[in-house]
Amino acid sequence: MKLSLIIPTYNEKENIQKLIPSLGQEFAQSNIDAEIIIVDDNSPDGTGKVIEELKKKYQNLKVIHRIGKLGLSSAVVEGFQVTTGDIFGVIDADLSHPIEKISQMYALVAGNADLVIGSRYVKGGKIEGWNLYRKILSFGATLLARVFVNVKDPMSGFFLIRKELVVDKEINPKGFKILLELLVKTEYKNVVEVPITFVNRVEGKSKAEIREIVYFLQNLIGYLPYRKEIVWQFLKFSFVGLIGTFINIFILYILTEYARIYYLISALCAFLVALSTNFIFNKIWTFGEKISEQIEKKYVNFFLVSTSALSVNLFFLYILTEFLGIYYIISGILAIGISLMINFIGNKIWTFR
Repeated sequence: MKLSLIIPTYNEKENIQKLIPSLGQEFAQSNIDAEIIIVDDNSPDGTGKVIEELKKKYQNLKVIHRIGKLGLSSAVVEGFQVTTGDIFGVIDADLSHPIEKISQMYALVAGNADLVIGSRYVKGGKIEGWNLYRKILSFGATLLARVFVNVKDPMSGFFLIRKELVVDKEINPKGFKILLELLVKTEYKNVVEVPITFVNRVEGKSKAEIREIVYFLQNLIGYLPYRKEIVWQFLKFSFVGLIGTFINIFILYILTEYARIYYLISALCAFLVALSTNFIFNKIWTFGEKISEQIEKKYVNFFLVSTSALSVNLFFLYILTEFLGIYYIISGILAIGISLMINFIGNKIWTFR
């Protein structure tokens, strides 16, 4: 099976001169029939000229020169349109992905895998060279993406996929992450995640910008029609939470007013009863699980997520009220909304996955 490896570039002059020879060596050693398609967005640093020179030496190298900086995802889609291979692959040009993993990933797709992901978040995978801000940003984006798909690293930029899964699909993501779009819109059956060490770029500048975060959130909203069950799960989860609130208040009132129990102890009992009720309803109704399935473990997970969400609620209530000067009732509503999202996401991808 022939591999078509697509590499989007923008100001990667130094890196591309190292990447192409390394790929050629990897293909030769692993006996992989492959073509390389570089899609360059008119890089001001002269990346396009360097690629043209490389074409003279590497006969399997193709290049698409675009008129400007149009984005990584659209570059990959344009690259798909000129491929001749049976397997499509994507890799970053900045040498952050381990080239030596291509042969393993290729063998898996050539076997029975539909899609193989170079994963930073499965056991054995890791990230080197990122600061705390980038790690938190990546982790947060990954958590949001995992609401839509059941893989550990849906934000990876290093993957191989069978051609027939992509052909005739409407792929049109904004920003620089296309794997999530493919996971949402293609009918794959067998996904394999191969652990990789992601190394931060040495040459050039990262393309991650604030607008990419906006594009990412827009993409997530656009995926909702493809994952209608998520909307229903969220609505059910919210309704169960509302029922739990009424149960909490009712138990608090009964224990305090009629059983004459100290109100803080009543509040603790009411919280535990409401939490347990929410757990049972969500397990059976929201997420459609059998009540006996790993009930002890899942109850502990549910408890931890719910108490974490409560902490987030109080944190944002305090910040919004004390530092931003927002009226405390409005702050409370906003804090409840934030904590509800965290509660739902945490329980969907951890407790009831």
